[in-house]
Amino acid sequence: MKVQIYAVRKRHVWEWKFTLHAQTDIQYWFEHYAADAGLVLFEPFVSFGQGIRLLEGLRKRDAASKDYSESQVLEMVKREAALRGMAHVDAMCSEVIDYMSWFGKNNSKIQLHAPTYISLVEACRGRSLLVDELQQLIESPGVETAGLKASWPSYLQLAYLNGDVSLTSGLLLQVKRDWRRWLRKASHYACKRCGSGEARMFWSPCLDCGQDCPYCEECLTMGRVRSCSLLVLGGSGSGLSAAGEEAAHELQAYIEPWGLSDAQTHASLEGLRYIQGKQTGGPGKFLIWAVTGAGKTEMIFPFIHYTAARGGRVLIATPRKDVVLELEPRIQRAFATYSVVTLYGGSEQRWEQGQITIATTHQLLRFHQAFDLVIIDEIDAFPYHNNPMLSYAAEKVCKPSGTNILLSATPPTRVRHAAERGRLPHVRVPVRFHKHPLPVPQLISTPALRQSIAAQSIPQSIQTRLEVSIERGAQVFVFVPNIQLVEPMVELLRSKLRGTDLDVRVEGTSSKDISRTEKVQLFRSREIRVLVTTTILERGVTVPQSDVFILDADSKLFDEAALVQMAGRAGRSKDDPYGKVYLAAAEITKSQKEALRQIRTMNRIARKQGFLQGGKV
Repeated sequence: MKVQIYAVRKRHVWEWKFTLHAQTDIQYWFEHYAADAGLVLFEPFVSFGQGIRLLEGLRKRDAASKDYSESQVLEMVKREAALRGMAHVDAMCSEVIDYMSWFGKNNSKIQLHAPTYISLVEACRGRSLLVDELQQLIESPGVETAGLKASWPSYLQLAYLNGDVSLTSGLLLQVKRDWRRWLRKASHYACKRCGSGEARMFWSPCLDCGQDCPYCEECLTMGRVRSCSLLVLGGSGSGLSAAGEEAAHELQAYIEPWGLSDAQTHASLEGLRYIQGKQTGGPGKFLIWAVTGAGKTEMIFPFIHYTAARGGRVLIATPRKDVVLELEPRIQRAFATYSVVTLYGGSEQRWEQGQITIATTHQLLRFHQAFDLVIIDEIDAFPYHNNPMLSYAAEKVCKPSGTNILLSATPPTRVRHAAERGRLPHVRVPVRFHKHPLPVPQLISTPALRQSIAAQSIPQSIQTRLEVSIERGAQVFVFVPNIQLVEPMVELLRSKLRGTDLDVRVEGTSSKDISRTEKVQLFRSREIRVLVTTTILERGVTVPQSDVFILDADSKLFDEAALVQMAGRAGRSKDDPYGKVYLAAAEITKSQKEALRQIRTMNRIARKQGFLQGGKV
């Protein structure tokens, strides 16, 4: 992206500026200051990144408050450009524009239409867009920006001058002294869109810069962010309308329509109190630590209701596209009077604005301080967990006055410790909606799974329990540590069940199975009775009347969170709340012990708080 650098004199004070459309700036300054203003425009145009660095250097020289002549201003620009290593410094020239010469040229004035301007500002509100994305937004049929296709630079520049949008370079440049190199200065780049640092920067020739220029490799799939890229940041808009202090019975009005259980009601009320009492000073965070099957989706309905009723915007971010598609009809039905937009790779609503947005976490990169309430589902799940880029994106989409609601059955260690030590406001939901305790896994000592497959033998302790599960009519999850073990285990189970009274259909699936969705559906409909799988189905799949077998539970691939999530597939139905869970392994690992401890702790808290069926015991 190319820009023009200029200096504007307001009475006797000079300021350094850049422009995408010089005529817009000339008209803007003369309409505001008339003869008290004067401009000096410099050529040639420079890349946006070069322009930003040039302006930073000029502003540091504190020349703005001094009464320089136009020729002195040009010399200052040349000196600074030479210091920055820019090419063709001697060829730099300037054009002086004064009010009288501009006023005498009536045909030089440009006509910008207020409705078009407002449409552009509204379309950009809360967005973080590269130029290509901005042009796609303008051309989108769902956005009323007619007439902008050719004239968008002038409207965008006016919005920047008015403070309705921010224009910045795609990468942040920081110059630091490196003590390992005798305190020499070194340049470090960081991506302003995804937050990635120097390790994810790659250099390549750039047409705009005329030299090698860094770009961010981490968020490349969402568009190339270079040092010279223009990043458009829309305004965040106003915050929630003032609500004042509402009594608990008034907050109950946002809870009652949703038919929540006692435990769900308690969690939603605590969350509403936090949102209501949120103080300024940056986005707040509130954790809902709820067991698997607790009904987290229903618990967030009061938060959405409260925020949307006050004119706020809500984002529900989830790791996977299939969850977005599953949530959409539920949210649409529950909040029929509000506009709902779904965003994921290939979404047809990519550029639409809604009061409620449901999106995959990667889509958050295209937003900036857009939402009053940001709900992050499954904070411990791939790809959000241990991904600094997505964590950064989730942080920046929330307005400074907004609130982040974090949902998880198995919070990461860092988040869990912050909650337990009082540094993170939170509420625990230790019981499922049907008010029965979580099934506690049973430990079974078995040989390594590969040995059993090689010997074509299933340990008796496993086979006996498997037969009991099938006989009682349960759907059986069989989890194995990796994809390579799925098919061998399927064949072994088929061979052992074939020709018996328990000859049921056994299938396997994994992340590489193109028929995974179809098989899960057949499993739900009971056409498949035993499903061998990996951690790909550890969450997001609810099948009534299920038992769970976790083989090689001592595998390093099965951490505490994975074991809790897999165990959470059992006992989710109110008609079969006592599903069985078995951890089969040669050893008892720390992860198994911690998973058992977490499940027992939640049951103990639920019993103590009277949430279990029958109350306290």
